[in-house]
Formats: sequence, structure tokens, C-alpha cells
Amino acid sequence: MDIQAILYAAAILHAGYLIQLAFRQPNTRVISTKIESWPMWIAASPIGTMIARFITLAIAAHHATVALSLSNTLPHSNEVLQTVCPTPQYMNTQLFTWSQSTVVALALLYVGIYVRLQAYAQLGTNFTYRIAKPDELVTSGFYAYVRHPSYTGLFVVLVAFYSLFIQQRGLLSCWAPLISEKLVIDEKHAYVLPLVGFSVFISLFMMRRVAEEEEMMEKAFGDRWRQHKARTKKFIPYVY
Repeated sequence: MDIQAILYAAAILHAGYLIQLAFRQPNTRVISTKIESWPMWIAASPIGTMIARFITLAIAAHHATVALSLSNTLPHSNEVLQTVCPTPQYMNTQLFTWSQSTVVALALLYVGIYVRLQAYAQLGTNFTYRIAKPDELVTSGFYAYVRHPSYTGLFVVLVAFYSLFIQQRGLLSCWAPLISEKLVIDEKHAYVLPLVGFSVFISLFMMRRVAEEEEMMEKAFGDRWRQHKARTKKFIPYVY
């Protein structure tokens, strides 16, 4: 029994659990009006967030299973590996065990999810995935320094997610060669998925969504919001 492999798999499963928390609806407050764009309306829906959480957990479970199979920790490990990873010859097995990059990614995840969940807590029932006028303007805690700390936390969580799970020679190499071998051999393809993923996130959340939120906040709180905006940054304290 490989204790290191078991601990690694447990850490990966825990990472998947934490990442899916970043997509969980923060409270049960019902928002019936639609004032944001359709893409964000769909992404913020209970079904949309549920799908994101399920996919995250499935990816983490898949990664942990491959790791345990590679270390021969599971019964019939070779058969299990061939089932969950039809093209294991393309894998970099170092991506499925403890390494410096794994520790760094986990550290980023813990920081990011802490910021995300603290942002939930500091806004309370005013934190909703739908754009809705809050009961009050919160200017304490993280919100004393940045106006959108939850997106900062989510961005860091996604960096950790990509570092742990979306590597060209990681889980992708289990299935991508069935489509084209170039997807795992050509290094140029290693940057396509992260580039597309972060471009979509930055476009939808950190630009379009934030603009919609700030427009709503200015209408709701007027000068109080403009004063708060003048003394804070969007995402990174004292920087941006």
C-alpha cells in the first residue's frame, strides 16, 4: 500500500470539493427579476452551477483514480487504469503524484477559496448569483479594499484548478489522443484550453458582469457608491 499515493488522492479529492464550493449558490435568496445579460443569467442559474460543481467533482475523482492506479494501490490497478485512461502512454506520471507544483497549486486553492467564501460571508444574504439590489452597501472586511473580492478569489481558484487538472500531459492525455495525437504532442495545444478558459472567464465575469454590477450599485446607492468606488480597487488592493 502506497501511503503517499493515498494521501495525494485524498488531497486531490479535497481540492475538488473545495473548488466546487466556489460554484455553490451562497444562499437561498430568490431573485425573480432578470437584469443581467443572458450568458450570465444562464451561468448563474441553479442548473448551471450544479453542472459546474458535478463536473468539478467528476474531474477530481477521475484524477484521484488515475493516481491510485498508477501507484498500483487499487485492486486490479492496470485494468482500472486502462478503463479510466485509454491512452496512458501519453501521460506525464509526475502530474499524478506529489511535487512542488502540486503543493503550490493547493496553496493557491486554499487562499482563493478562503477569499471567495469570506466574500460570501461578509455580504451574507446580499451575495447572490443574480444581479439584485442589496439591502445595504457593505464597505467593511475585504470590501474596504476591493469592490469584487469574490471574483479575485474565484480567479485564484481557477488558476489552481487548471494547474492541478488541465495539463496537456495530465488527464487530457487520457482521452485527447483518441481525437488527435497532436493535442498532446504539439506543445502549442497546451496553451489553447487555458487561454480560451481564462479569456471566457475574464470577459464574462471580470469585465461584463462587473460592469453590470457596478451600474446597478451606482443606481442603488448613488454618491455613497461613487465615494466607495473612488477609494477602492476592483480586484487587487492598491493595484487594480
